[in-house]
Amino acid sequence: MAKDLSHFIQSEFGVTFKQANIYRLLHQLGFSWITTRSRHPKQSEAVQEAFKKLPNGNDP
Repeated sequence: MAKDLSHFIQSEFGVTFKQANIYRLLHQLGFSWITTRSRHPKQSEAVQEAFKKLPNGNDP
């Protein structure tokens, strides 16, 4: 991500930033790095959908 942003900033503004500085600037602007959870190769979509339909006690 920082590498792509660095290339964009270089091409648009002619300014060079190191990756560490890109992350620092993003943090100062209030951005954070969020990733998704990895998926287990044997997980079942059908089981997940059935689980979503179970009442959880918080439902009205």
